[in-house]
Amino acid sequence: MGEAVTPRPSSRLVIVTPDGRALLFRFRFPERSFWGTPGGALADGEDYAQAARRELWEETGITAEIGGEFHRRETTYRGPHGNLIYADERFFSVQVAGPRMDNQAWEAIERDIIQEVAWMTPAEIRRLTDPVFPENFADLVEAVHRGFK
Repeated sequence: MGEAVTPRPSSRLVIVTPDGRALLFRFRFPERSFWGTPGGALADGEDYAQAARRELWEETGITAEIGGEFHRRETTYRGPHGNLIYADERFFSVQVAGPRMDNQAWEAIERDIIQEVAWMTPAEIRRLTDPVFPENFADLVEAVHRGFK
């Protein structure tokens, strides 16, 4: 019998400034560190777009219009407590006026596992030595930036 896998539908945010910088969090799990987007699991009764709006506020303090879902990633990984998770991640674009954020609404788990916050260009993202998820994040940032009005 195999190990139990917990499904985790989640919304992820690609937040980009007019100069093409995107917000990334550096996560620390027991066995590894990596960079990833703000976002999180759907709450009971939420759809992906509703979760994206809620997560934008909770994880960044930003209130902004959210674009439609434009990317999907399905993956299995070990969570911060060693549990096996199947993630169905939907990505939403957010265009903001500048690189600002507020972590006042972070939950204890976020304060524990997020060790760094940075606004980076696609070139800077491609030079990171820790893994970045999704793996094509720099490409997604460029796509959102091209759509900036």
